[in-house]
Amino acid sequence: MRKAAILITGANGEIGHGLIRALQDTADVPVVALDIQEVDPALRPALHENIVGNILDQNVLDSINSRYELSAIYHLAALLSTRAEFSPKIAHQVNVDGTLNLLTLAVDQARSQGRPVKFFFPSSLAVYGIPDLETKLKAGAVKEDDFLFPQTMYGCNKLYCELLGTYHARYYQRLAADAGTFRVDFRSIRFPGLISAVTLPAGGTSDYASEMVHAAAQGIPYDCFIREDGVMPFMTMPDAIRAIGEIMAAPVERLSRRVYNITAFSPSAAELRQIILTHFPRAEIGFKVDDRRQDIVDSWPVEVDQSAAREDWGWQPADDLESAFSGYLVPAIKERYRH
Repeated sequence: MRKAAILITGANGEIGHGLIRALQDTADVPVVALDIQEVDPALRPALHENIVGNILDQNVLDSINSRYELSAIYHLAALLSTRAEFSPKIAHQVNVDGTLNLLTLAVDQARSQGRPVKFFFPSSLAVYGIPDLETKLKAGAVKEDDFLFPQTMYGCNKLYCELLGTYHARYYQRLAADAGTFRVDFRSIRFPGLISAVTLPAGGTSDYASEMVHAAAQGIPYDCFIREDGVMPFMTMPDAIRAIGEIMAAPVERLSRRVYNITAFSPSAAELRQIILTHFPRAEIGFKVDDRRQDIVDSWPVEVDQSAAREDWGWQPADDLESAFSGYLVPAIKERYRH
């Protein structure tokens, strides 16, 4: 007999750490983690099982399918933006083929259970592709359906996966009499840059904000790869984890769409440097621009329109720029590096 569970792929990543801890307190069924590496030992007490495996390995997914009855899948596994630019073929395999594998698993689970299975997919600002800096600065808060011309492989992958998930939620098996039970209850958030005090940056283009504050706390000189006037949206990891819980808890009939923008604050790199210096006055933070990564940030919005998330499931960020640092990042990071 299969055991009821929730599955998290890419569980060892930045979002996975926070999500596992949140589900430990709120989930009514055990959590199963799947990652290509052993999950952080600190997280293991919160897990029913830690599976080391690849989302491209069908044998691994078949084993999960045979042993567990999944009420929800949180598909976090991905090859991140900077790395994806160096290995676009591998990025497509991991990010797209891997997502299709998990959607197929969700369909199989829905068919066997006779009900849709919830599926969370974290998307990204990388789906946007604003053509030039002047247009970016004039665009204002960008809506979900605007400027969808990604300039990176990671952005292409994320946009395609949004469409795959929406297709499975709205149209898959629509000619079948019992099509509703085959469908996936797909829900996605386009996250801005995420800043975490708990986990270290892992290869994202937006990681300069996290790298800056972690380096400052350790007394390590840091050269930001973005111009001082480079700007994009950010939010704290706790807000991101809370948003995932809220969208997954929302009644499906309240959702007017399957993919939502959310955001919290949009500082320039210079503003980030200044607020970090107020907390770490001896920090050495300079600027050494990487033109390619700067071009990527310039193609992303200054801010996004999050009105749909507010109206449909009550989204509201808890942290602004000041409280993100003074109330969350600085105290936690100082404690992390205290020894």
